[in-house]
Amino acid sequence: MNKAKKLAKNDGVGLESKIGSGGGAFELTKNKVLVLLGVIAVLVLCGGVCYMQLRPRVVLEVTGTDADGSTTKSRVYMKETVYDIFQTEKQCNMYSQIYQQMYGKTYWEMEDVDGSGRDGATAAKKQVMDSVKQREILCMEAKKLNYSLSDEEKATVKENVKQAIDSLSDEQKKIDGMDEKSLTTAFEKNALAEKYRQVIISESGIDEEALKATVVKEDYRQYTMQYYMVSNKEGTGDEQTDVTPEKKQENLTNMQALKEKAATAEDFTKLVEDGDTTGISTYKEEDLLQKDMESSSFLTKKLRKKLIKMQNGEISDVIEGEDGYYLVKMVNNDDPAAYDEQCTKVVEDEESEKFKERYSQIAAGYTAEIQSYWKGRVHLGNYTTVAEAND
Repeated sequence: MNKAKKLAKNDGVGLESKIGSGGGAFELTKNKVLVLLGVIAVLVLCGGVCYMQLRPRVVLEVTGTDADGSTTKSRVYMKETVYDIFQTEKQCNMYSQIYQQMYGKTYWEMEDVDGSGRDGATAAKKQVMDSVKQREILCMEAKKLNYSLSDEEKATVKENVKQAIDSLSDEQKKIDGMDEKSLTTAFEKNALAEKYRQVIISESGIDEEALKATVVKEDYRQYTMQYYMVSNKEGTGDEQTDVTPEKKQENLTNMQALKEKAATAEDFTKLVEDGDTTGISTYKEEDLLQKDMESSSFLTKKLRKKLIKMQNGEISDVIEGEDGYYLVKMVNNDDPAAYDEQCTKVVEDEESEKFKERYSQIAAGYTAEIQSYWKGRVHLGNYTTVAEAND
């Protein structure tokens, strides 16, 4: 009877059932909490991984002083250095094939490439950081002296960034640091550093005309010539021998025919067509300087002295050199190119020297600390040629 009353009071549900039902609800809530905690843990873990992968990486910290003498710090992030790495790798990769052929190693693997005992990769990495360090110090000093980029200079930077991005491969565009924002930061710093560099040079008091006067014009008189040749040698290296008399006569006949063709041709550079089987080389150029008249390896000294007497546009007879027959055209017997180039060089060399002197004084007022990420995580050689190399 009592049991029946209890059942009725509890709407026909026994106490055991209620306890069982309550326990099931507790278990269900507990599972939800565990799932939620698991989701939160995954999100935290993913967030941590993303932060570790995507957070800005400082590679250099430079400390100096403001105009008022207070301490100031500037940080260089990895993204700002990527285009510098790209330019360096591009340049060094041009030498890699040559090194591979000559030494059996790539440029990156070669040791002592700069006389320091470092391999190519380490030397290139130092070159990049030295450049970045100088750029940052110059920018800090320029800003302290209130130098900045004009709107026109910023517009030039914008155009340069666009051209740089357009020249990149699709894979290179995916590399962190090759985006427009990162390149703009690096390019603007380059522009400001170069602007201040020019200020330093202009204030150094270089007398360009006096420097140019040190170049002896006659020494740098340039004889610009074009020529064709056919070799009277066969084989290579120490095993090279003279061709047969019959072949030599054939070569002479072919060169004489070329001489006749040159007499009426409008373009001396196109006398030999692709697929020519006579063995005559395509046209080449020789820029002979007066100061090198004694030491040049082009033909013999006697023949060189004969050639420089030719008038502009004159074509020689077929000349027999030590290694074959030549047909030479004098393009310009007083070409100013070498002289102008040397004048530019002596001025630039002096500018570079004056800049180095002043920069060493400026740099003494700054402390530059290379950060651990650069030291341990950055490796040159394929950083900008393999997209996965910068993960």
